[in-house]
Amino acid sequence: SNSNSGSDTTKSTSSNKNFDPFANYLHLHGDIDILCLQEHKIPLTQLSSRSEPHCCSTVEGYESFWSCATDQKSRGFNGVVTYAKVGLVQSADSMPLKDAELDNQGRCVMTDHGKFVVFNVYVPYAREAETLPKKMRFLNALKSAMDRQREGGKHVVLVGDLNLKIDKRDIYWKNRVLNVDEILGQMNKQEDDGKEATFPAWKRDIAKHWNEIVKVLQTIEAMPRKTTNPSTKETFDRFRARVKIGDGKFVMLGSYEDIAEDALNYYTFDEESYSDPASDTATVYRKKGLLDIDTLVELMSKICNVTWDEKTQRQIADSIEAGLNPDSPSFLWMNSLLEEDGMVDVFRSFYPSAEARFTCWNQFKSMRYKNVGGRIDFTLVDKSLIDYVESSDGKILRCGKEPHSNPLGEEAALLAATAGGLFEPGSFAGGGIAVATKWALDTQFGEAHNGMIYTPPSYSDHIAVSLLMKNSFKEFVGQLALDNNASTRKAQPHKKQRSIASFFGSAGSKSSSSASSLSTFAGAKRTISQDTKTSKKKSLHSYFNGSKAAKENGSSSSIKKSSSNNKKSNIPKNSVLKHFSK
Repeated sequence: SNSNSGSDTTKSTSSNKNFDPFANYLHLHGDIDILCLQEHKIPLTQLSSRSEPHCCSTVEGYESFWSCATDQKSRGFNGVVTYAKVGLVQSADSMPLKDAELDNQGRCVMTDHGKFVVFNVYVPYAREAETLPKKMRFLNALKSAMDRQREGGKHVVLVGDLNLKIDKRDIYWKNRVLNVDEILGQMNKQEDDGKEATFPAWKRDIAKHWNEIVKVLQTIEAMPRKTTNPSTKETFDRFRARVKIGDGKFVMLGSYEDIAEDALNYYTFDEESYSDPASDTATVYRKKGLLDIDTLVELMSKICNVTWDEKTQRQIADSIEAGLNPDSPSFLWMNSLLEEDGMVDVFRSFYPSAEARFTCWNQFKSMRYKNVGGRIDFTLVDKSLIDYVESSDGKILRCGKEPHSNPLGEEAALLAATAGGLFEPGSFAGGGIAVATKWALDTQFGEAHNGMIYTPPSYSDHIAVSLLMKNSFKEFVGQLALDNNASTRKAQPHKKQRSIASFFGSAGSKSSSSASSLSTFAGAKRTISQDTKTSKKKSLHSYFNGSKAAKENGSSSSIKKSSSNNKKSNIPKNSVLKHFSK
């Protein structure tokens, strides 16, 4: 499926009275068949009353299936939604985990496509002992839900924001971790055994200075600094770690954090445990002596006056000792999916040597523009489906404005993340994300492929990941009719309340939607794509924020009717609708 994002196409589509901007956006992305979004944040009450932003539950040619946060602690957060072309879904379930407390958090919706199911998930974030049980409870329930579908004869596809990493290349190289205690233990053992061993200089430096570092860190404290918000003029404290070195001099470590404990935690290397919800026992999730390379480099430099150049730091990052935390519960969970359940990480399967291909960056610190991020958004498929996945090579990976001689390297990844430098960070003085040109925004469009879709920073702190199936997959799946069972009705709360537009000639639009879906399905490769959670917890509203454009373009069906009753508003400078307005 090829997309055409040229200005001529945009103008002609915009002038069409039946123009649906969201449907056209999906068409520009290769005529997406299934779209999975996380963190829509739309309340269930808005969907059931058809008062959701710009009637976004209704997209020409698509069905939508929702899971909303309904429990008290999660209201206003979370929420996942799957859009699928008419004729591609048999049923849906907004409560597939079979745990009311978890399902009511709006983190998972499952769509049944006959031969296979798609789990669209937004996994809880957790880093400390207090939050890990909640995350692992969700992941264990998700695994059980997928197992139940396999037992029923279904193939499984898992997509979404998993909030975890599985490969050392899924994290910026300076953020890889190593265990100093284990390195020192290996060195001492070889010396005790009387074996001659040649250790690299960086290991000898650690052996010589680590005790000094441990002693100095005993003086650590969090120092406050008054900070003023440039927009609101509000003042508040931020904190940075400080230690006292041997000559009585104070040295600052790290960067300023909002909470004192966060400033100190980067320099705490004790063993840590959490309460495993599966076994109800204390389980070690972080061994003593574990720290990231960037922190180790800083401590060696500021406390011991030992400076490692970038070549040495790279040597450490590429060593067998550096990588991810092997005791992380989410890492072990993901490993079990790949090794025991036979799932395949599609991106890593096709691009095993790709470096620095991340899907999420710290938006507040403008890390996307340095490509300091992590790959935490995935498309996983059962091994039984992998032969239906369209083959890919590194040449198809996006590399910014134009192809790159080494599309699997770090430079190509940086160019892709920044649209070849066209995306620029916002000012630290405030004002939000810098406005991008239409040329920069249009770099997200391109040939359908297995990989990453570099949506602009104004959309989210995440980008989309995509899964492309072969043409033969349509024959495997066939054409489906949507069941009207209880679980499907619950996943489509917007259908409980008829929109005003449904009273005006809706039969014709339904007929044309079905025909369009059938034609596209037969003549194009099938794409499963996802676009992930928005920066600073933006709602799905930000994707469709442009009722004025909808009116000017004469949008049909309920989108047009809803917009015409809203107060006029200009299209925001970073709205998706900017692509389609005249």
